Amino acid sequence: MLVSEMNGIRPVDAGRQDCHDLHSWGPGVRQCYIIHYIISGKGTFTCGKKTYTLTAGQSFLICPEQVVQYAPDENEPWEYVWVDFVGEQCRQILARSVLNPQQPAAPPLRQERLLPYFERLCQMELYRRNSQEAVGVLLALLGVYQDLAEPQREERKKEDPRIMEVMTLIAAGYHRSEFCAETIARKMAVSRTTLNRLFQKKIGRSPGQYLLEYRLQQSEKLLQMGMTVKQTALSCGFEDPFYYSRVFRKHYGMPPSDYRLQFAEIQ
Repeated sequence: MLVSEMNGIRPVDAGRQDCHDLHSWGPGVRQCYIIHYIISGKGTFTCGKKTYTLTAGQSFLICPEQVVQYAPDENEPWEYVWVDFVGEQCRQILARSVLNPQQPAAPPLRQERLLPYFERLCQMELYRRNSQEAVGVLLALLGVYQDLAEPQREERKKEDPRIMEVMTLIAAGYHRSEFCAETIARKMAVSRTTLNRLFQKKIGRSPGQYLLEYRLQQSEKLLQMGMTVKQTALSCGFEDPFYYSRVFRKHYGMPPSDYRLQFAEIQ
């Protein structure tokens, strides 16, 4: 069995870009995963509503169907290397990495840890062939980002396990309209008071407020993909689309229909 078959992942293309001509991209959507590693200079990367200012040594990740844009700094334009890759296991592999859909910008890493892998992929003319060796180089590259995540995972182990349990419950049940703070308390066999005290101490807000914000964040992704306001509301646990619209507007300063239209215009 080939490595690519075992891991369900393969590189598609790779390259190097000097942006002294102020080359930029977006806003737009790509259909594969792309990692950029900044060799020198600096620039900005925008993913959804968040913009990151990045410098040499940092990396940023583009995921399929995410609306993104990036541009070099006018005074210190960046130069970067990049690799495109696809596969069913991409999300699973990235989930164990410091560079993932929830954290698309990574802290600085020394060139000697990453650049050799990028340069090797650039030499392979991946658009002509995808060999077992190329998959191996890509997995080694992703392994560096996974190694960087190890200290963070160790730190998370020190967190209250009850908070981690709550996060898991919310991720699994937020789409159901009947799912609420009482549901969480019941499943965890604690009182609402205990649950609220735990959240206020560890998160700084109530479980109900956190659940609402989580639903709104998930709804952003669906609107960006072109789903209607009604479909999005029902998919994220809002039984009443009109209530969802009011809450979305209060949180983001615009109705979800206008937010959706912004992304429809650039696709």
